Amino acid sequence: MNIYPLIEELLNKKPHIIDIFPMTVPQKADDRYFAAEKYFQRNRADLDRKLTNIILKLYCYYDMTAVTADNSVKNPDTEEFVTLLYSCFSGGVSYVNILLPECEVLLTLNSDDLYMTVYNAHGEAAELISQLVSAEGLFFRRAE
Repeated sequence: MNIYPLIEELLNKKPHIIDIFPMTVPQKADDRYFAAEKYFQRNRADLDRKLTNIILKLYCYYDMTAVTADNSVKNPDTEEFVTLLYSCFSGGVSYVNILLPECEVLLTLNSDDLYMTVYNAHGEAAELISQLVSAEGLFFRRAE
C-alpha cells in the first residue's frame, strides 16, 4: 500500500495540536513568549518523554507507520520507535509523520516544535488521544 497519497490527503484535514499551552499565547510587547520558548527548547526532556508516552500508549491501540524523509517503517518495534522519536527531538531527523491507517489519523512531529500536530482526529481516536494527552499534563486543542 502506498501511504504517501493518504498522508497528503490527511495533511489537508482539520488539525489539532498537542501542546504545552491550553490556547494560543497572545503577543506581548516584551516578547516574553519567545524567551519562554527558548527555555523550553533548551529543557525539553520532560516534554519529549510526555510526547513519547502518548505515542507509545496510542501504539498499543492502533497500528502505526512511521515516515521520515528517508524511510518508512510499519509497526516498528518499541525500541526502534523510541530511538526514532528521540532522533527527531534532538534534530537528527527533521520530522516524523506517524500514520494510523485504521482510523486515518496522522501525527506529525517536527524537531524544532514544542507541539505535535494531529490531523483528522475524530470519534473514538480523538477521545483516546485527548485522554492520553490529559494524563501527561498537556493540552489537546484545535489548531488556530
